[in-house]
Amino acid sequence: MSITHEKSLCQFIYQVDGHSQGKLAYRYISVNKIDAYSTQVKPEFRGKGIAGELYNALIDFAKQQQLKIKPSCSYIEKRMERNNQDLIA
Repeated sequence: MSITHEKSLCQFIYQVDGHSQGKLAYRYISVNKIDAYSTQVKPEFRGKGIAGELYNALIDFAKQQQLKIKPSCSYIEKRMERNNQDLIA
């Protein structure tokens, strides 16, 4: 298992044995603000915590880069309201 940050695609990709099982996509909306707009996990891999791992990678990235997040994705919005309100744009 690994999470790859494809910066050129603005995506975090969750992979097992080189196969993508989920991804989280974002886009820059200003120099210090990103819009996290999509979290997708393949149906056969749902319920295994993959979306949570992708979310954690996004939060770590935002903190490292001192970014605020506009959570357009409902999953990300719910998680941020519970855990990371300080990062909401």
